[in-house]
Amino acid sequence: MFFILSKTLGLLLEPLVIPYLFLAIGAIARWRRRWWIMRFSFLAAISLPLSFGILPLSSLPLQFLESRIPRGEIGEKHIDGIIVLGGFTSNGLIAESHNQYGLNGSAERFTAAMVLARQLPQTPILFSGFSSDLVQRGWRESDNIRDLIHKLGGLNTTVLYEENSRNTYENAVNSRQVFAAEPGTNWILITSANHMPRAVGSFAAAGWTGIIPYPVDYQTPKIGHTSFWSLGDGISLLRHSLHEYAILLVYYLTGRSTHLLPN
Repeated sequence: MFFILSKTLGLLLEPLVIPYLFLAIGAIARWRRRWWIMRFSFLAAISLPLSFGILPLSSLPLQFLESRIPRGEIGEKHIDGIIVLGGFTSNGLIAESHNQYGLNGSAERFTAAMVLARQLPQTPILFSGFSSDLVQRGWRESDNIRDLIHKLGGLNTTVLYEENSRNTYENAVNSRQVFAAEPGTNWILITSANHMPRAVGSFAAAGWTGIIPYPVDYQTPKIGHTSFWSLGDGISLLRHSLHEYAILLVYYLTGRSTHLLPN
């Protein structure tokens, strides 16, 4: 039920839906002869989509999330395992029909794991995730990853799969059934930078200690390096940030995260 509600919430937070809501309010206000509400609503319906393209504004919420948790120091620490959160494989039905793995824009989660596998040989890697689709069809995330690793010639380490999780909190809970997260152990956690606060909060709520965050897949530059205008980029950035802030709030209120904005 929680998974279905999270997907429904995502539809309601679509940036391009908001102007239509103002249009509807304006139409109702015109019918009710509330002229100032009508004018304000119609103006908002026109100006909001244009404002989405102003990147110094639309990128700020996501920049805040991406910079909140920096990459942790590994140094001389003994690393007991590497945990890679799913969400970087593409449509399972397409992958199955072509018998070929598929990756999406978050593929840096996988490539970062491959880099660490070379730096930390013999350290086990756990890929956690089943599918983020509301209705799963075709290959699971693990099927995509297995096919990709096979085509790469395999890895010189233990590769494990947690194949039941459908959200971040389930990633944390189910991964503890694979790895023994005891005090004094260290675990590298790989996920997208804007997703890292939610991941850290969820793993803490699930009882993990010794988590070393390894954020990747940045969607925004550092503050001061942003371009000025791009409507497509602005809408995409707002879509990501609205979704992530809403889920952070829900996770905190339902006890799936230890803090509203983990750091």
